[in-house]
Amino acid sequence: MRSVLDDAIALEERARTTYREARERVSDPGAKRMLELLAAEEEKHAAALAALREGILTPLPDSSLLQDVKGLVEGAVLAGQAAISKDASLRGVLTQAMAMEQATERFYTDRARRTTEQAVKDLFRELTKREESHYLLVSSLLEYFERPKSWVESAEFGLRPDY
Repeated sequence: MRSVLDDAIALEERARTTYREARERVSDPGAKRMLELLAAEEEKHAAALAALREGILTPLPDSSLLQDVKGLVEGAVLAGQAAISKDASLRGVLTQAMAMEQATERFYTDRARRTTEQAVKDLFRELTKREESHYLLVSSLLEYFERPKSWVESAEFGLRPDY
C-alpha cells in the first residue's frame, strides 16, 4: 500500500510543481493567483496522503478553490476586463492542466476500486471528486479564456442574484 500512496503523493507534487512553474510563465496577476490557488490545493492533497502513509488519518481540509477563483473572475468582469487574461500562454497552461487533472482523477478512481483498505479507499474517492472539480474548473477557465462573453452567462459562474 505504501507504494500506491507514494505514487499518489508524487502525482500531487508533480501537479503542484506544474502549477507553480506555469504561474511563473504567465504575466497576468489574476492568472498567477489562480494557478497558485490550484498549486495550494494539490499541496493539501499531498499532505493528507503523506499523513496517511505514516498511519495518520487526516481528512482533507475543506476547499474554497471554486469560490476563490469565482471571486477573481467576478472581479475581472466587474472591472470591465474582456477576458481573464490577455496572456496567450495561458491557453497552453490550462490545456496542460486539464490533461493532468483528468489523469490524476483516473488514477484515484482506479486505485479506489483496487484497494481493500477502507481509509485509503475513502481518501481516494474524495480525491477523485476533488480532481474532477479541478478539471471542471480548469476547463471552465479555458472556455472563459476563449469565449469570455458566453462564459459569464453560465449558471455556474455568471453574475446572477441569489434566489
